[in-house]
Amino acid sequence: MFNGHILEEMRLLNGLSRSELAEKLQVSEQAIWQFENNQASPKMKHLMTLSHLFHVSIDYFNEEEQLPQFDLSQIAFRNADLEAKKAIRIQSIYLEKLNQMIDYLEQFVEIPHQTIYELCHQTNQLFQDGVAIHEIAMMARDVLEIAPDNGNLLYHLEKSGIYISERLINGQADAYSAWSKKGRPFIILGVGKSSVRRNFDLAHELGHLLLHQRVDFEELSIAELEEKEGEANQFASCFLLPEKTFLHDFQSLVGKRTSNPDQYVLLKQKYNVSIQALEYRAYKLGLLTPQQNAYFYRQISKKDYKVVEPLDRDIPLKHPSKIRSILDVILSHHLLTLSDLTRYPKVSTKYISQLFGFDDQFFDPYRESISKFENVIPLFPQKQG
Repeated sequence: MFNGHILEEMRLLNGLSRSELAEKLQVSEQAIWQFENNQASPKMKHLMTLSHLFHVSIDYFNEEEQLPQFDLSQIAFRNADLEAKKAIRIQSIYLEKLNQMIDYLEQFVEIPHQTIYELCHQTNQLFQDGVAIHEIAMMARDVLEIAPDNGNLLYHLEKSGIYISERLINGQADAYSAWSKKGRPFIILGVGKSSVRRNFDLAHELGHLLLHQRVDFEELSIAELEEKEGEANQFASCFLLPEKTFLHDFQSLVGKRTSNPDQYVLLKQKYNVSIQALEYRAYKLGLLTPQQNAYFYRQISKKDYKVVEPLDRDIPLKHPSKIRSILDVILSHHLLTLSDLTRYPKVSTKYISQLFGFDDQFFDPYRESISKFENVIPLFPQKQG
């Protein structure tokens, strides 16, 4: 039986209004409302259009609803307006679909020991006991074995057990993170950020995962939300830029012209962290006065560094690879064929690649090729020259 709730989820997930979907199906907006509220069922021609539009099978819309695995109130958005309920709901739908697909894939592989769970337990306890955030950040950095230049940050977070994906995030959010009800951690990165800014987003969301696992963000006041964001920013800053080495490098690479953003380029190259994040760390350590800090940001605006900084286009952008690795193991070891992979969840490879944020061409080596009949004998032998 057609499930209108599934249709609503897919519409929201793909960023369509009811009127926009109605136009694609050539029906009224009222008809879409009726479909989604199970007041009427789409005709077969409409189901075929929906199947093609959302890259799922026709009977995907007959699936029963699954119990939600995420609390909307516990999704930590970076730089987001928590008043935007629709945007948060869309991202929660995305997390549910992501989690469902991962549940399916993990049936076929054995996941190695993951350190994030023990680390989270330790950091939560330390934070509740009043241990300083910079100490917790240093412990997390050591446990996760982050390289001095932070170059392995994305890979080691994925290796620790965090599922990381990237997608276009509507609204003002740069990134967000969440724990599922069964204890699976996620970080979702927005697209369009430089590699170094993405590093800060990763560290910031790691801070939320480790420090704020059970926080109900919807119940917090604006001041309390700002406090949690400040804690995550402090964690990220200390995590990416350890105080002892940073102080030494700041003195040798930046020198006395601390208000000039261009003086931070060598430091940026060494730590793979944005110029603004480097100055933020320096300011918090007392290496700049408030007047120098204000002048620095005036220079940032003057030089148009708020959007693009020096080296942003030179430092390669790294993408999450854990899901692709799992898919590669499943397909290359013939645990599933490509047809098997898509049959049970009733989705196409394009749906999977869009869900996890990579190109559908990833699946090309695993597509079944049409066999050639090499042993066919021609009826009319070629004439000899």
